[in-house]
Amino acid sequence: MILCSKEIDFYKKYFHKQIEIIPNFLLKIPNISSNLNNKIVLAVGRFSHEKGFLRLIEIWEIVQKNGIYRDWTLTLVGDGDLKEKIKTLIKEKNLENSILLKPFTKEIEKEYLKASIYAMTSYYEGFPMVLLESSSYQIPAIAFDINTGPSDIIDNGKSGFLIKDGDLNEFANKLCFLMDSESLRKEFGKNAKTKVEENFSSQQILKLWKLVLKI
Repeated sequence: MILCSKEIDFYKKYFHKQIEIIPNFLLKIPNISSNLNNKIVLAVGRFSHEKGFLRLIEIWEIVQKNGIYRDWTLTLVGDGDLKEKIKTLIKEKNLENSILLKPFTKEIEKEYLKASIYAMTSYYEGFPMVLLESSSYQIPAIAFDINTGPSDIIDNGKSGFLIKDGDLNEFANKLCFLMDSESLRKEFGKNAKTKVEENFSSQQILKLWKLVLKI
C-alpha cells in the first residue's frame, strides 16, 4: 500500500505484486467553512527547509510589488529551525506589514476559518494533511506539483492550482488570480470540500482497506 498515485512508478520497479493506493484521511470533516472574503493567505507547517517557507516569502514579494494587493496579508503558522532566518528574510524584503508569523496552536480551526487561500510551497511531502484540512474548510489551495501529495488532493483548475515546481512567478500569478475573484475562490473551495468528503473521509478510506483485506 502507498499513499500517493505518483509513487506507483517508483514502487513498480521493485515490486511485481499489485500496488494499492490508500491515502490518509480526516477523522472528522468540519460542518463549517471559511466564507473566503477575508484578504488572508495561509500557510501552516514546520519552519524547516523542506516546507519551502523561504520561497513562499519570495513569492509574496512578487505579489506585493503590485500595489493592488497591499491590503492582503500572508499568515505563516508554525515554528522550527528556520524561524529566525524567516524573520530576517521578511525584514530584508520589507514585508513586515504584510506577513504575520504565528506559533503552532491547538485552535488552528480559527486560522482556517479566517483564510481565503491556502499556499503550500514544499519541496517534498509524504501526504500533506494540511491540504486536506484546508480543503475541508472550503479553502482553495495553490501548491507546487511536487512528486508526491498535492496532485492527489488538488484538481488543477477546479479546486485550486498546481504549479510547476520552482516557478515562483507562476505561483504568484495564480495567487493574484484567486485574490482577484471571490466568486472563483468560492467555486474552487466548494469543489475542494466536495473532494475531501468523497475521497478522504474515514468512511471512504475504511472501504478501501476492507477491499484490500477482503473483509
